[in-house]
Amino acid sequence: MDYQSINAGPEKKVNWLDLPHDLTLMIIGKLTTFEILISTQFVCPKWRRICMDPLLWRTINMCDIGIRNSVDYKLEKMCRHAIDRSCGHLIDISIEYFGTDDLLKYIIDSGCHKLRHLRLVQCFYGISDKGLCEIAEKLPLLEELDITLCSGVSSIALEAIGRGCPLLKSFKYNNNGGDNEEALAIAQNMSNLHHLQLVRNYLDNSGLSAILDGCPHLESLDLRLCHDVELEGELRTRCDEQLKDLRDPNAPLDDFKFCGLCFEIAYDDAVFDYLNEKRVQEREYSEIASDDTIYEYQKREAERVEKENLDEADWEEIYAIWESIKNPRLWYKRLIRGSNRGKKNNAKSKKKKKRGRKEYKINNQKRIYYEMEDAHELLQSSVFCF
Repeated sequence: MDYQSINAGPEKKVNWLDLPHDLTLMIIGKLTTFEILISTQFVCPKWRRICMDPLLWRTINMCDIGIRNSVDYKLEKMCRHAIDRSCGHLIDISIEYFGTDDLLKYIIDSGCHKLRHLRLVQCFYGISDKGLCEIAEKLPLLEELDITLCSGVSSIALEAIGRGCPLLKSFKYNNNGGDNEEALAIAQNMSNLHHLQLVRNYLDNSGLSAILDGCPHLESLDLRLCHDVELEGELRTRCDEQLKDLRDPNAPLDDFKFCGLCFEIAYDDAVFDYLNEKRVQEREYSEIASDDTIYEYQKREAERVEKENLDEADWEEIYAIWESIKNPRLWYKRLIRGSNRGKKNNAKSKKKKKRGRKEYKINNQKRIYYEMEDAHELLQSSVFCF
C-alpha cells in the first residue's frame, strides 16, 4: 500500500479560470464564432477580456449555425461585430445563409486585406457579381475560395476573381448552375489553381478540356454530378496523366453535404414553417382590395416587426448590462435607485387611488343631492296640483 498517496489527501480540482492566457485563448479558439458571441464571452470578466483579443478573431466561422438560428438572430450584425474585433487581422472567414454584397464590402472597408480563405455557402441571391467584383481587386493574398449555392454568381465574377487574386490555389464552385461559360472563365483567369471542385455543374467535354489546358498545375478535380461530361478515350487518359485525384460524375457524395438546392428541407423542418409564413403573408397581401386595407395591412406588419425587434436583445444593451455586473457598486446603486423609484411609483399609485375614492364619494354625494332635489320639486308640484 502506498502510504504517501493516503497522506496526500483528496486531489485538488482544477479551476479553469486559473489557466494561462495563451492556453485559454487556444481553447476558446476551438469554438465557433456564434458560440463565443452568444455565450462564452459572458462566462466571467477574464474570458470577456480574452474574447476581445484580435488574435482570436483571425478566423471567423459563421457556418453550421442552422436555419433556426439564422432566422432568430441577426447574424449579419454579429458577423460585423466579429470583423471589428479582428482589427484588420482577419485571414479566414466562413459565411452561411446571410452573406450579402454589403457584408463583403464591410470586410474590405474594415481593412481586412490579408484575407486568405473565403467561404460563401447558401447565400443564394444575397451575393452577386457586383459584390465579388468590387472586393476581388482588394484581396491579392486570397488562396482559397468556396462559392456554394450562390445562384447570383456567374462567369463575370469568376473573371474578376481570377484577375484580382493571382495566388488563388483552391476554388470550389458548386450547385450554382454554371456551364462552359464559367469553365472558360476559370481556364483563362485561374492558371495557378491546384484544386478545383465543380459539383453539379453543366459543363461538357469542351469545357473540361479548356480547364485542363488553362490550369497546368491542377492536381485534384471534382466533377461529381456533372453528367454532361463523358470521361472516355483520350480525355480520360489525359485526366489520369495530369491529375492526382479525379472524381468522376458518378462518384459517391458521402463527404459532400450539399446534394441539391432543397437539401436543407430534409434536415430541418423549420424551413417549412418559415416558407409557409412567407407564403401566407404574400397571399394576404395579394388579396388586398382597397387602399384602406393596404394601409391597415402595412400598419399591422410594422407593429409585428417592431414587436420582434423588441424581443431581440441589442448587443450594446448586453454589453452595458455586463459592464454594470462587473462593477458591483454601480450595480448596487442601480438596484437602490430602482427600488426607490419603485417606492415612489407605489406612493403615487396609492395617492391616485385615494384621490379616486374621494372623487367617487364627492360625485356620489352630488348625485344623491341632485336626486333629492328632483324628488322634492316633484313632490311640491304634485301637492300644488291637488
